[in-house]
Amino acid sequence: MFSENVITDIICWIEDNLEKNLSLESVSQKSGYSKWHLQRMFKEQTNLTLASYIRARRLSCAAIELRLQRTPLLDIALKYRFDSQQTFSRAFKKLFNITPYDYRRKANWQAHGFTLPLRKFAGYNLDMQIIDIDNLSLIGISHTYQSNSIEWNLNTEKKRKEYWEIFFKKALYNHNKIYATHNIFSEQRNNLVINYATMRENLVDRDNSNFNYTEIINNKKYLKITLSPALLQLDYKDIIYNIYGVLMRKLNIPRKKGEPDIEEYILKENYHVLDLINNPLSLIKNINYYIPIDIKPNLK
Repeated sequence: MFSENVITDIICWIEDNLEKNLSLESVSQKSGYSKWHLQRMFKEQTNLTLASYIRARRLSCAAIELRLQRTPLLDIALKYRFDSQQTFSRAFKKLFNITPYDYRRKANWQAHGFTLPLRKFAGYNLDMQIIDIDNLSLIGISHTYQSNSIEWNLNTEKKRKEYWEIFFKKALYNHNKIYATHNIFSEQRNNLVINYATMRENLVDRDNSNFNYTEIINNKKYLKITLSPALLQLDYKDIIYNIYGVLMRKLNIPRKKGEPDIEEYILKENYHVLDLINNPLSLIKNINYYIPIDIKPNLK
């Protein structure tokens, strides 16, 4: 357990310093262990070498920047500590099987080669299916926030908690299901612009005057992942990281560009509406997480 905590702390520190010097000497000095002992612990805990993990994380952050920002290749290469654009391009192609130039122009995102921050995951089996969503009409409140390409999904819990509090104050009545949609847009002053909308189904028998944002998901193909009550005991963020970092990579299914992820929260029955404000997490029965995908019909 002690060694696990050491590696967890080191991984967090690495995430904060991907744009800085991360030599084996500097990392081992931070950990308080010798280079040999640290590398052995890291390999035992992650099944990766420390150097390969750092490089894969830098290249994965570079991949996000290539897709969502207009930063020149040389600037990206230097930002993530490559000594030249040529060295960066060779390493990138070795990991992703595509050049940075072509990756930036690729129609859809492919999870192959992508490495997300290592996080704890108990290895539960996930219930998955490929489905078509047709005519799902949602209404609610849209929010946008900015984050850099490294931390874009590491510090979102507080924001989402605030967004749901705003939503429930405007919709303080019993819900069977509630939804969130979120997507990442392009850069603004070197930050990613992220949209997160808290929503419910757009029903004719409900008062919609408090809401001014609508979305209609029509004739779209999604990978549906159902999270059981046992999985809900884990950190939700860890689950999503593993869906994208492990599952999507193994399935080799491309994410469809421009479409939002959808979170569908199925709530328990017979709850007090004030719990929506005071303790909303206790009301969740199941979560269905939908990732937009781009596959041919005969692959279903």
